[in-house]
Amino acid sequence: MLAPWEAAPGLTGYRVDAPHPLAAVLLVHGYAEHAGRHERTMRRFAERGITTFSYDQRGHGRSPGARAFIERFEALVDDAAAMRGAAARAAAGVPLFLFGASMGGLVAIRSVEQSADGLAGLVLVAPALRIDHATPAIVRALAPFAAALVPRTPAARLDVRLLSRNPSVGAGFLADPLTSKDGVTVRSAHEMVRGGVAALVDASRVALPLLIVHGDEDAIAAIAGSQLFLSAVGSGDATLRSVPGGFHEPFTDPGGDALVDETAEWILARAGLRADAS
Repeated sequence: MLAPWEAAPGLTGYRVDAPHPLAAVLLVHGYAEHAGRHERTMRRFAERGITTFSYDQRGHGRSPGARAFIERFEALVDDAAAMRGAAARAAAGVPLFLFGASMGGLVAIRSVEQSADGLAGLVLVAPALRIDHATPAIVRALAPFAAALVPRTPAARLDVRLLSRNPSVGAGFLADPLTSKDGVTVRSAHEMVRGGVAALVDASRVALPLLIVHGDEDAIAAIAGSQLFLSAVGSGDATLRSVPGGFHEPFTDPGGDALVDETAEWILARAGLRADAS
């Protein structure tokens, strides 16, 4: 059970504290899930000296709002900015990193493209930059009209078998009372696609140290989006860690713990550089 974190009004926050923190992370979860699904990562980070803050995005988990319905993507980005400020105050004295998974990765990117103030680096796991890669062109063309006229109509259902090579992950998602199983609505899909386009257009604004971890067999958010983003960022310290055979949640795939540890080492190395410079 994650410890509560009283951060921004209206959103449910959590934290896992490292005994002697060397860095801090604000973790932003993905679509239809909640922060608790990342507890293993948060606790593994804490063992390595990284305090992690997280929260249930609006309409997700224990936070209020229409379940897994995105009326306006920018509202999620505004929430992330507020939570970044709260995390910076709570973790004063150590470098703060922003971490986004799937849709949370897209939220994190847009947040940094607006302002990178107070951040030491950006970590993305399977960012949802390209979620319409298999959608016919005519469907993409009609999406804005459908999003306005029938916003809550399901556009697609999540195939939980695509989350992880570990089948227990999909089963756990279905059994979890805090996840959404109703599929992605037309409006939500349109808002995420629109956010992904904007993220790629503004990629040169990202000048922070950047690590992207992405499975090369991800059938939910294509790794091509991460490759395009990496080629356009303005950072001189940017890495795409392509995971051979990896699905959408590489941290939950077999061997995922080693990836978590690798990510923690990347964070601590950049935290050390920030500390040396201060």
